[in-house]
Amino acid sequence: MQIIFSELIERFQNLLGTPKELILETFNKPDATDFVFDKCVSIKNFGDFYILIIFEMNDEIVRFSCAYRIYPKLLNGFDLKEKRPLEILEAFMEEFGVSKFLPGFGEYKFLIDRKAKVFFSGILDLEKYLKALERL
Repeated sequence: MQIIFSELIERFQNLLGTPKELILETFNKPDATDFVFDKCVSIKNFGDFYILIIFEMNDEIVRFSCAYRIYPKLLNGFDLKEKRPLEILEAFMEEFGVSKFLPGFGEYKFLIDRKAKVFFSGILDLEKYLKALERL
């Protein structure tokens, strides 16, 4: 199976603490996975932090689009152990995402509309996230 990492992962993996080895371990041995249309959202606990990945796959190719290192302390008491990957992604984006206008829907940081088959996984506010990491 061919593995493809997005330009975002290639460019920011060191800065975000999401090396390919942890992405692949999360893919191969996730604690949980949710499915939204053609996308998969998986998460794995690595002790003090979690790695959350978003990817799509077919019989021949796995394409990783995003990967985040998520520290429970950054989500103000949000219990990651009791939540599904999509719930964690939504909480993370509500805290560290950038609002974007989605035509026909409005302003969102994260959106799943199953009826319209729309999944907007969010855009990370890198500056806000890195400042929060400094306070850990």
